[in-house]
Amino acid sequence: MMHPGKPDRVRASIIGLLAMIGIVLLLETVGFAQRTVQKGGGIEGFRELRWGTSIEQSLKIYKDLQFEKYVISGSKEEPRKVYVRRVEHGEIEDVVFDSIEYWFKGDHFYQVRAVLHSRIGPRTMVTRAENAFAKMNGRLRNRYGDPSGHKVDYVTEFIVVVREATWNVDPSAITIKYEGVGSTNEDLFTLTMQEKPKR
Repeated sequence: MMHPGKPDRVRASIIGLLAMIGIVLLLETVGFAQRTVQKGGGIEGFRELRWGTSIEQSLKIYKDLQFEKYVISGSKEEPRKVYVRRVEHGEIEDVVFDSIEYWFKGDHFYQVRAVLHSRIGPRTMVTRAENAFAKMNGRLRNRYGDPSGHKVDYVTEFIVVVREATWNVDPSAITIKYEGVGSTNEDLFTLTMQEKPKR
């Protein structure tokens, strides 16, 4: 003989179990949606610095940020200020760079440029720079699709190959560039992320 209160307890347990399953499914759906948005979402800056951050604010965010040099880009424009971090974690997308530069236009953070130098070694078929270009190209294609711009140039004097690809990821642009081994036996890979100019 069933206890008079038992059907209510069984019903309450079943309802509780169904509610828990529903919550788990809902959380998993929300998590999947967030991962999807992050996968192809826009880029607002680099690491802790958003595009447009002032130099003063950037120095508060990164205490090890220090002025490195000026770069003149055009006769009518003021020189760009380039900063580097003394204690920089040089890895981006599993590629370890030799240097990462933070560029400011006036008092406005607008670009980051990461550089990797490598050279042909005695037992090297593919250099670190060439491998980094291939790896980054694959990752960016998986995340953002085909690049909006892609070119391959050959400098015939030294048979240097130059590969470049650009993705527009509003409000930013990402460009990767590989400059092959020339007369110096060195090659170069650069990653540039910058805020797209407002029209």
